[in-house]
Parts: sequence; structure tokens; C-alpha cells
Amino acid sequence: MARSTATAREKARKMQQEQERKQKVRSMALRLSVVVLALVVIAGLTFWVVTRGGGGNYTEGPSASAANEQGGFTLTSSTELAEGEDIGNIDSEDLDGVETNDGSGPPPGAEPRAEGEPPHVIIYTDAACPGCAGFEAQYHQELTEWVDSGAITLEYRSVEFVAPYSARAANAFACMAEESPENYQSFLGSTTAERMNMDQNFISNEELAQRAQEQYGVDISDCVNNGDYRAFVNYTTAVAGANGVSATPTIYVDDVHVEEFMETGQYILAAVEEYQEETGQDLEQDIESDLEGIETEADVEGTEVETEDDDAEEPEAEEPEEDEGE
Repeated sequence: MARSTATAREKARKMQQEQERKQKVRSMALRLSVVVLALVVIAGLTFWVVTRGGGGNYTEGPSASAANEQGGFTLTSSTELAEGEDIGNIDSEDLDGVETNDGSGPPPGAEPRAEGEPPHVIIYTDAACPGCAGFEAQYHQELTEWVDSGAITLEYRSVEFVAPYSARAANAFACMAEESPENYQSFLGSTTAERMNMDQNFISNEELAQRAQEQYGVDISDCVNNGDYRAFVNYTTAVAGANGVSATPTIYVDDVHVEEFMETGQYILAAVEEYQEETGQDLEQDIESDLEGIETEADVEGTEVETEDDDAEEPEAEEPEEDEGE
């Protein structure tokens, strides 16, 4: 009987030791899980700070594959983008090595036309800019026809000068350029033209993605919502500023700055006339005919970036337009 009792106690002791061992294992596993989770959170916060910077600004990230060093997308037809310059990941706060004009003269890419080459049109645009909206409303169809006829090549450089929506829309345009380049110009033009009505609310990310899906059958929802190219938009804006661009739309036809952007067609016509003389192509008449339907006196103004001036009087503060799309 005593032996049986001792055996039972021994079993109980061993069971207790096994339970204590399992409890220690569980406790250690829990502590390790907490440590791993903390490291993941720290890593995530570090990535957020590095890539977006203070105030939620995106600084580092990928560039779109079709983009050039200036952040532009060049159309050789309304449905074809020229090959990009493979600039890889960018840092909008570090422009070392990026070609600029140091704030004087035409920006890189706005160069005298080479003989036998079509005129190249560069447009710095902002989707929240009323002047850009007016320009696209008047010129989008004509630019489409001119680039398709081979009369010009066309480059858009989308910047954020006006509002946070500017960056969200430019990100969406880059998403479309990456996912469906044949729809890039149409998506950019139609979206930008809507800002003619300043009482209209800014378009949300969800609506931008929805339009891409419904109008073009293209899913860019993840790219839009994740802000895949927001750092790239900041980069394009920073490079534009380094080139002295301070207003949208800013337009160049070859190396000639268009002083009144609603008269862009006349600058294009003059360049195409020279191009036509060199190649013998019959392009001039179509452009002249198209220009008859454009209202160059349309009541729209460009948007200029405000710069600090120690001698200037401080303007009265205006309440910024809300952007609910973030």
C-alpha cells in the first residue's frame, strides 16, 4: 500500500514538473512573439518615416518605367508612350546627379528641334489647376489628333502645385501609364479638364480608380490607394522647381516658352510649318483648321506657386480647399 502511494506521488510530481516546463515554454514563446511584433512595428514605422517624411510627405519610392529623368511621359501617339529612361528608385529630397537648368532658361528636354524631327511639346500640368483644366478642355482633342498624325510629340510632366489632390491625381496618371499606357493621355486629359468647375469637389482615390475601371477597364486601385508613385510625383515637382518652373500650365514648344498658354496652337503651327518644309508632309492645313475652333481668349488663368519674399506684404490667409481623398 505504501509503495502504491509513493508511486502515485511520483507520477503527480512528474506531471507537475511537465506542466511547469510547458508553462515556461509558452511563456518564452509569448515573450518572443511580443519582441518580434515590436520589431515589425518599429520597422514599419521606420519605413513610413523614411519614405514619407514629416507631415505624411512621400520622399523615396519607385519611378514609373515609362518616365524620363525629368518625370515626364512622352507620347509618340495618343496610345503609345516612348521608352522611359529607367531611373529606378528616386529620392525627391536628393536631386544630385539630376540634370537641371539651375533655374535659368528652358528645362532639359525643351531643346531646339533637330532637322527632320517633329516639334516636341512639353506641358507642366497640375490636375487641380483651373488653367490646366481650361487648356485641356480646349486643346485635348487637337493634341490627340496632332500627335497621332505625327505632327508633334507630346510630353506631360505632372506636378503638385495646388493641392494634395494634385499629387493623388498625378499618382493615378502614373499608375495608368504603368498599367495601361494606351489610356494614359485620355485619362489625364479628361480628369484634368473637369477642374474647370471650381465648385466641384476633388475626386477621391476610390473615384479615380473607379473611373479607370469603368471607362478603360483597367484596375489601378491598389496602385492608387497605396500611393505607389507619390514619391515620384514629389520628385517631378522638385525637379520642376529646380528648373525654375513655378506655374501651371507651363508649356514649351521645342525650346520656346509659350507666354500665353491658350495660344499654344499658334506656337505649334509655326514649328510644324518649318517641319513640313523639311519633310514635305502635308500637316499645316489640318492644324490651321483645328485652331479655328479653339477659344484662345478663354477666361482661364494659370496657377503660380507662391514663393517667399521678405520684402513683399504678407497676403491675407485663405482657407485651403479640403481634400477628402486621402
